[in-house]
Amino acid sequence: MNKKLKSSLLVVLLIGVALVGSFATVHSQDVIKDQYHIRVVVHGGIADPFWKVVEKGVKEAAANHDDLKVTYSGPSSYDFTEFISTLESSIAADPDALVVTLTQPPAMDDILRPAIKDGLPVIGINAPDLRSRDKRIPVLTYVGMDSHFIGVKAARESMKRIEGLERGLYVNHHPGARNIEARGNGWVETLEANGVEAGTLDIGVEPAQGAELVVNYLTRHPDTGVIFSGNTQRTEAIIKRLEDEGYDVGKDIKICQMDISPTILDYIRDGKIMFTLDQQQYMQGYLGVELAYLNAKLGLAPPPAPVSTGPSVITKADVSTLEKLADKDYR
Repeated sequence: MNKKLKSSLLVVLLIGVALVGSFATVHSQDVIKDQYHIRVVVHGGIADPFWKVVEKGVKEAAANHDDLKVTYSGPSSYDFTEFISTLESSIAADPDALVVTLTQPPAMDDILRPAIKDGLPVIGINAPDLRSRDKRIPVLTYVGMDSHFIGVKAARESMKRIEGLERGLYVNHHPGARNIEARGNGWVETLEANGVEAGTLDIGVEPAQGAELVVNYLTRHPDTGVIFSGNTQRTEAIIKRLEDEGYDVGKDIKICQMDISPTILDYIRDGKIMFTLDQQQYMQGYLGVELAYLNAKLGLAPPPAPVSTGPSVITKADVSTLEKLADKDYR
C-alpha cells in the first residue's frame, strides 16, 4: 500500500472516530428529554365550534405521547390584539415548539422571526403566510387549506348550480385576517371573470349584528343570487334572520358555506344550503401538534408546505355519513 493511500485512509479513520465521539457525547447529554411542552395559539375564538374541533385534534395528538404537554390558547372570540398578546406570552414561556395560525403575518414578523432564529420550531396551521416565498415567515411547514383556492372553488361550484347568476356576496367574519380576506378575493375574482357581479361585506365577529348587515345588503342589492359565508355560526345566524325577514332560503337566495356543524348539515339536508367546503380542521390541530412534537424530540423535518387538509365539497349526499362525526366534534 503506497504512502498516499495510507494517509488518505488514516484521515478517513480519524474523521470517523471524531464523528462517533461527537454522537456519543450528544447522546450522553440526554438530548431526549423527560417531557416536551408545545404551545398552540389560534386567532379565531376558542369558544367557537370550529375551533373546538381544532382543539379536539390538538388534545388527541397530545394524548398519544406520555412525554408531551400541550397548551391550547387564544382569545375567546376573534380579537387580534389579544391573539398577539397570547402569542407573545406563549413564546416567553419557552416551549419546545409552537403551533400557530399565521393570521396577519406582517404584524407577526417581529414576534416570530426572532424566536425562530433562536431555535424555536414553529409550524403554521389554518391561516398561511400568503406573501411571496422570500418574504414569508420561515416556519417549518404549514398545515391547512389554500385560502384563495377555497374562494375559487366556492364560486365555481355556485356557478355550476345556479343558472343565470347575476351577483354573489362574500361575507367576511374576521376583517383583517389575511386568510379570510384571501377567500373573498378568490370568490370575487372567479365570479367577475365569468361575468357575474361580486362583492364582499365585512360582518364582524357578532353573528346577530352580521346577519342584520346581510339583510341590509340584500335590500340594496336585490339581484344577489348567492351568499358565501366562511363560518358556521354566522351562516346559522344569517339563515335565521333571512327567514324572519320572509326569505325562502334555498329558493329566494342560495347559500354556500365553509365548514361543518350539526345545524349546517341539517340545513344542507333541507336544501337551505347548497354545499359546504370542508377544510378538516381536526387534522390541522392534530397534524400540527404531531409534526411539532416529532421535530422537537427527534429533529424530524415535516413535509413541505402546504400539508393540505382541504377543501372537499359536502352536499346532501354526504350528510348521513358525517352527522355522527360532527356530533362528536371531529368534523
